[in-house]
Amino acid sequence: MPSSFPLRPVLLACLIVSIGQLSVGLLFPALPSIAQNFSLNAEQVQRLISFYLLGFGPSQLLYGPLSDAIGRKPVLLLGIAISIAGLVLTVSGVDNFSLLLWGRFLQGLGAGCCSVLSRASLRDSYSYQHLAQAMTWLGIVASFSPIVAPVIGGFVNFHFGWLSVFVAMLIYIAIVWLILVFSFKETVNTKSHVPNLKTVLGNYKQLITSSYFISFSGIGWLNYSMVVVSISVIPFIMQVQIGMTSDEYAIWALIPAFGLLLGGAICNRLRPKLGSERMLKVAPYLHAIAGIWLIVAPLTAWSVIAGQFLMVVANGIAFPCAQSQLLLPFRDKAGTTAALGGAMQMVTASLLSMGLMALGMSKAWHLGLLLVCVGILGSGLIRAGFSEKNQLDEEGNFKASP
Repeated sequence: MPSSFPLRPVLLACLIVSIGQLSVGLLFPALPSIAQNFSLNAEQVQRLISFYLLGFGPSQLLYGPLSDAIGRKPVLLLGIAISIAGLVLTVSGVDNFSLLLWGRFLQGLGAGCCSVLSRASLRDSYSYQHLAQAMTWLGIVASFSPIVAPVIGGFVNFHFGWLSVFVAMLIYIAIVWLILVFSFKETVNTKSHVPNLKTVLGNYKQLITSSYFISFSGIGWLNYSMVVVSISVIPFIMQVQIGMTSDEYAIWALIPAFGLLLGGAICNRLRPKLGSERMLKVAPYLHAIAGIWLIVAPLTAWSVIAGQFLMVVANGIAFPCAQSQLLLPFRDKAGTTAALGGAMQMVTASLLSMGLMALGMSKAWHLGLLLVCVGILGSGLIRAGFSEKNQLDEEGNFKASP
C-alpha cells in the first residue's frame, strides 16, 4: 500500500465488521450438538440464527442516524457492549434454551452497529481517492470471515463442546471492545442533538427517493443476493446432482473464496489507473459471462465452481467501488446511508432467495440465467448512477443549487 494510505482506520473497521460475521459463522457447526443437548429438531435449533438476525437487521436503522448525531465511538462501544451482554446471557443458558434464544437476540441487537459503523467510519476517515481501496479490504474481510468461521467453530465444538463456541465469541468480542476503547478515534467532527423519529424517517425518505442512492446501493443488493442464492443452490447441485459428499463439497466450497481475494486485488491494482466507473462497468460483463458459462457448460464440479468463482471475482470488484461511490455525497449522513443500504440489502437478499427457491430454482442453468439478468440490470444501475456524477464537486459532495 502507498505510504499515504493510513492503515489504522481500515484495520479497526475490519475488526469491527468481523464481529457480525463471526457471530453467525462460528455457530453453524455447533447446531447439531445443541439440538442433541436440548432434544430439538433442526428447525427448532435454527432459531438461534433467526433470533440473531431478527435483532441484527432492524437495529442498523437506529445505529446509523444516532452515530451521525453523537459520534461513531460511543454508539459503537454501546452496541458491542449490548452484544457482549447478550453473550453473557447465552452462556448462562446452558440448561435453558429460551435463555440461549434471547441472548442471541440481544447479541444481534448489539452487533447491528458493526456493519453500519465499519463503513461509516471509513467514509469519515478516507478521502475520495483512498475510499475504494479501504472498502476493498473491508469487503474481503466481510466476505472471507463467514468462510473461515465455520472451520474455527467446528474445531472448538469438536474439542471443547458447543458451549465453548459461545465462550470463544464472548472472549473475542470483549477483546475487540477493549481495543476499540483505546485505539478507535472519533471520526465525526461535528456533533448534534439526537434526531427525533420524524427527522430520521425524513432522512430515510430522502435517500430512498434518490436515484443516486438506489443506483449504487442497488448494485450491493444484487451482489449480496447472488451470494445468498448461490450458497443456497450450489450445495444441492454439487451433492445431489453431481453426487459429491458433504465433506468433499466443503473443500470445493473454499475455492470461490479465493475469487473474492482475486477480485479485490484486481480492484486495488487497476482502479487507481482506470477509475471507479470503468472498474464497476467490468463487473456486469463478468456476471453475464459467468451466467452464460453455467448455462452452456457440462454439469461437472469444475464447471459449476468455475462459474461461481467468476461471479465472486465480479463481486470483489463491484463491492468496494459501489460502496465508495454510494457514501461519497452523504458524508454528514454516512451512518444513515450505510444503515439503510445494509438493512435493505438483507431484506432484498432474503426475499429474492426465498422467492426463487419457492419457484423451484435448483439447477446450474437456472443460476446462470439469473446471473445474465443480474449483469443486464447491474449495467443499467451503473449507468444511472454515474449519469449524476456531474452533480458532485471535487470532494464528492452534491453541488449546492444556484
